[in-house]
Amino acid sequence: MKNVTRRGFLCASAAALAYSRASGAAASHFDFYAMDTGLRGPDVPTLKDKVALLKELGYWGIDYTLNYQQLPRLLELLDTANVRLACVYLSPALGEKPDPRLAESIQLMKGRAVRVELAIQSKRFKPSDRGGDEQGLELIRRVSDMCADLGPVVSIYPHAGAWTERVQDGLRLARASGRKNVGTNFNLVHWSWVKQDEPLEAVLRQSLPSLKAVSINGLDGSRIVALDEGDYDVTAFMRTLYGIGYTGPVGFQGYGIAGPSRTTLERSMRKWRDIQSRLDT
Repeated sequence: MKNVTRRGFLCASAAALAYSRASGAAASHFDFYAMDTGLRGPDVPTLKDKVALLKELGYWGIDYTLNYQQLPRLLELLDTANVRLACVYLSPALGEKPDPRLAESIQLMKGRAVRVELAIQSKRFKPSDRGGDEQGLELIRRVSDMCADLGPVVSIYPHAGAWTERVQDGLRLARASGRKNVGTNFNLVHWSWVKQDEPLEAVLRQSLPSLKAVSINGLDGSRIVALDEGDYDVTAFMRTLYGIGYTGPVGFQGYGIAGPSRTTLERSMRKWRDIQSRLDT
């Protein structure tokens, strides 16, 4: 029986290696997840379908727009598929208390290194207006207290048009919070949509100690496309990120891309593997 088992294992290993070579898979320098904005095609109508596609295509995890009712089921599906919950996304407003269900959800995520992303909105303060810092820090510290040392951490999400519009806002607030479990995200498309006054590499270097996650996509002008499309050099961006010493996860942002999710995510994974193979060259 042991010989049969060993023979089966060796055959399976050889088959897996052959598939890896055939598909062009390369060892990844970063854990690669997909934002659920890229999982809204007609071919993945259910949570089960979304998780199954990520598993099949080799994605490490998912960035999930938090739905309090669906979260328990999602966690079950992810655990079964051995796919990680990389991030959960929320867009709270200054001056409002966090939804009381958030604390319950964070308890459900205990023991998981999930980034609780906060794209903070405001009707009173314009984007990046420091006048909102007091209220912003109150909100951030409330969520930080919920996370405590359970595993999840707070990551301020820069989003064009939001109060936290720029990476610099997230960095400023993370530093001012005085909390070890508070950091910031970098989102390539929102970086490109907002007027910047500092070079990209300089901002990435400044943010590095607080950088919890990075999301990328192809860019056709200002339009989000699959990683293998558009006129933006995503490989050069990843070389910069790799060169400054970032080691956290990287996600694919697929917001607004029409058509089947499989098509976009499969092409993006193929391009991602190609990018990884070029980082050391």
